[in-house]
Amino acid sequence: MSKIKSDSDIYFTQTMAEVLEEQGHLEDALMIYKILADTNPWDETLSFKVDMLKSKADAGKRRGAFKQGLSKREPSKKRQGS
Repeated sequence: MSKIKSDSDIYFTQTMAEVLEEQGHLEDALMIYKILADTNPWDETLSFKVDMLKSKADAGKRRGAFKQGLSKREPSKKRQGS
């Protein structure tokens, strides 16, 4: 769960977002990239990072739903008398 809030009294930097991304804190990194992209709309790198992390988040949600669906399935029964 995200501990960083956009209204926190923290100075957000691209380096901070990169470190969080490398550590796997994608939600926090995405939030920081969004703030930076809003305050620096001419920086295409930030917009690219936002789009990339959104794609990763969507893929993770789909993968999580797939794994969850697999865990709900009944275990396969072995064939008897083979």
